[in-house]
Amino acid sequence: MKNILVPVDFSETSEAAAQFAIALARENSASVTLLNSAEINYLVNYHFLDAKPMVTEVLASAQRQIDRMVKELETDNVKVKGRVRSSGLLDSIKDEVEKSNIDLCIMGTTGSAGLEEFLIGSNTERIVRHVSCPVISIPQPTSTDQIKKILVPVDLREVRSSFLKQVGLLQKAFDCKLEFLWVKTPHNTENEDAVADELKGIFSSFGIENYSFFIVRSIFPSDGIFTEVADSDADMVAMATHARRGIAHWLFGSLTEDTVNHANVPVWSFKIDKSEKAIQLNTFSKAGGTPEYRKIKPMIVL
Repeated sequence: MKNILVPVDFSETSEAAAQFAIALARENSASVTLLNSAEINYLVNYHFLDAKPMVTEVLASAQRQIDRMVKELETDNVKVKGRVRSSGLLDSIKDEVEKSNIDLCIMGTTGSAGLEEFLIGSNTERIVRHVSCPVISIPQPTSTDQIKKILVPVDLREVRSSFLKQVGLLQKAFDCKLEFLWVKTPHNTENEDAVADELKGIFSSFGIENYSFFIVRSIFPSDGIFTEVADSDADMVAMATHARRGIAHWLFGSLTEDTVNHANVPVWSFKIDKSEKAIQLNTFSKAGGTPEYRKIKPMIVL
């Protein structure tokens, strides 16, 4: 981890994200870039107005605030730079991630709920879905020293090598314990001990140590994960996202993005490459038995 990006809008949540990034950068010898998106494209559409002075003032004001933050945050151990862009937030972040070889994006989030979540979602949710590097969302002021245990929910049919590699790097960055979670639903017939043994070998091959693996049973994976996130004493949640778009995202949503919106602890998310093949567990391919839901006889109405 060498380059950390922090999108800021000068709110308390973005200030908290910046403080978190500085501490993490200090511990990992990384640099920090503060990015403000002064989205002013709508102004130039009013051709009957001379928008140029207005645009100039907006950008100048944003630059002054960025310069203030850089001065306050930069230390002898952490190099901080600030950028102001006039494009939209998502486009600005994607462009900066690509041009500056960003390894991690950290941003504050207030989440969203109800109708707002259904229609709009949070900025952080959209960034999680579209940005190529891992993203940490910070819902409230958090110290890096608080991150002692990270909960990692996994779908054992969708585990990717890239995800486990990034989780290993995440663990090293915080020097913490990992708790892998598998939600076993009624259609899973796999032997739990065999699953645990096989995963032990896979985790070791990625250099992952100091971890535990546990199983909870639930009808739906989402219910099991959300319950565990709420009840666990984990200090962070780490999840992969499939980054669904369009109608698929509208219909099925994303468990990772829902967690980002509602968790009260930082959430680390990683967008997996759809073209990357999942790791095939022998335990799954050799599983026998009849899923529990198939044992239920259908009700016949005469």
